[in-house]
Amino acid sequence: MASTSSPDAPRRLGLLRETDQASHAALLGLLPALADAISGDRDLAVLVDLVAQVAAEAPDAALALIHRLPDMPAALADLTSLRKWSLHGLQSHPDSPAQRLRYFRLEDPLLFADQRTELDSAHLLGQRDALLHYLAGFGEAGYRIELHAPQPATLAPLSVAVAAGAAAGGDVIRFPRRCAVAQSGPRDALYRAAVAHAAAHLRFSSLARPAGNRQPMLLALLALVEDARIERLMAAVFPGLWSLWGLFHTATRETAGFDLAGLAARLARALHDPAYTDGNAWVQSGQKWFEQAATTDLHDLAAFDHIGRQLAIGVEKMRLALPQHYRPQPAYRDDNTVLWHMNDTLRDDGRRTVAQQDVELRAAHQVPPALRQIQLDTRRRTRHAEWDHRLDALRDAWVTVLEAPPRLRPSGPAPRAAAPAQRLKGQQHRPDRAVRLTRLAEGDELDLNAALDNLIDLRASGAPDGRVFRRHGRRRRSSAVLVLMDLSQSTGRFAPGTFTTVLDIEKQAARAVVTALAGDTDRVAVHGFASNGRHAVHYQRIKDFDEPFDAEAQARLKGLQGSLSTRMGAALRHASAALAGQTADHKVIVMLTDGEPSDVDAVEDDYLVEDARHAVTSAAAGGIRTFCLTLDRQAD
Repeated sequence: MASTSSPDAPRRLGLLRETDQASHAALLGLLPALADAISGDRDLAVLVDLVAQVAAEAPDAALALIHRLPDMPAALADLTSLRKWSLHGLQSHPDSPAQRLRYFRLEDPLLFADQRTELDSAHLLGQRDALLHYLAGFGEAGYRIELHAPQPATLAPLSVAVAAGAAAGGDVIRFPRRCAVAQSGPRDALYRAAVAHAAAHLRFSSLARPAGNRQPMLLALLALVEDARIERLMAAVFPGLWSLWGLFHTATRETAGFDLAGLAARLARALHDPAYTDGNAWVQSGQKWFEQAATTDLHDLAAFDHIGRQLAIGVEKMRLALPQHYRPQPAYRDDNTVLWHMNDTLRDDGRRTVAQQDVELRAAHQVPPALRQIQLDTRRRTRHAEWDHRLDALRDAWVTVLEAPPRLRPSGPAPRAAAPAQRLKGQQHRPDRAVRLTRLAEGDELDLNAALDNLIDLRASGAPDGRVFRRHGRRRRSSAVLVLMDLSQSTGRFAPGTFTTVLDIEKQAARAVVTALAGDTDRVAVHGFASNGRHAVHYQRIKDFDEPFDAEAQARLKGLQGSLSTRMGAALRHASAALAGQTADHKVIVMLTDGEPSDVDAVEDDYLVEDARHAVTSAAAGGIRTFCLTLDRQAD
């Protein structure tokens, strides 16, 4: 039976009570009923931490979660899946409390319990960077790759979906969490085929065409013909794609059958491979019409639309219905929603309703009221991932960094930075193997090019030069240093034994670093951060790399004040992104702080500490070294 006898359990329950008293009381009252489902104090601690994290952001959702716990023993037996499900609910509905509450009341907590789906999702996320590079090779570098929302394992996997534009949630390609093939080799080929097919749409398709009152069956057949058209065009530019896509065109009479989904899969194969023969008359007709149009002009969209309509007429004659959960085949093809713009204001007969017409008429003759003045939020928002050490995974786009818009700078050349006050002696005379001085009278090694020229001069009875040596030159290595200041509320207290605040010490340290290092080869920036939960990590640029440390920048540094909390991981990732855009031999982050990471919505032990550790490791993988200077001897 789970109990609170462990020394850690009362403390965690106390943190939950401080976070939300109603959630604490509800969970405490249910503990006897959960005794058989929770195996011990460790699982109880994990559950309390999860409830506390949900309650810190959405107390009503935490109560809904608690009330469902007695009815889902399977979820309590797999707390990792329950954690993924809960955090997915918080991430999916950040701005809609009603939808978030509905999620916690109605959705299945076992959505993340399917092991096959979780393995497929992890594999795809591991291949995401490679797939983005693959997509960039086709000229589409602005897209991102994400996963579909989870669904019960009993349903067929969703198709790949391509979305373009702000109205569709940005430029993104969404993959199903469960892959249609289980083997690793074909699975990776399937991902590449899907990315190449999406690139073909973006390159050759007419996107967001008005769907009007076309029936779903007609839209499906028009899309099938369009898929074949763009693949034929894409394969003409990249011939290797024909064999890649051909790996998955395996539909036959025996494997696909005679329903509309099966005939569509057989037709897709026939349109992809002109050498394929099918015994069905409808498939044969579609293949013949397509080849005739392809021979004439593959860019004639109207001609291929006509083929789709003719195929739809044939389907109606055969009295075949489109399956309810129709998925385009093969599995690498997307759901083709990127092709159509669905107009909600149209009836099936293509006319607006009477009520809508009445509203439009009244609006046309109504004098608009005075416009209400609103304050626009011009801050830039950047989403960053965050490391969850309990799940051993990154939570994509979990934290939002808020930053003021760039400052307007006067036109003209930037002022030259002041010369550094000091130079490290050893760095001035360190040889740099990237610089070679050639054709020298003496040196460290033989200059082969100069030696050959001397030999040619000797053979030609000329006077050789004699300078046949080379050595490594000396060059001052450049560096980009970003001083990252902790501007949380705790920096406003006095350092022990002094009457100087921690923030004042940070300001002095930042000023010293800028004065000592700013120069032609060392470029310095000073940034600061403070947080108020994962949705509001405030980031300030006191001095940027291409700005002088003039009176204006010094005034900004002097006017800094401490407030809010310390979410270090998000700030480190944002600073790493800023450094990644700099050209320098050495890239360094120097963080000035007085303690460990903390935030108002993070109540779990070591959660933000492990996230900061992961951020430092990720920065090191990108060639950025990170140092932390703790300005309080008694700090954690």
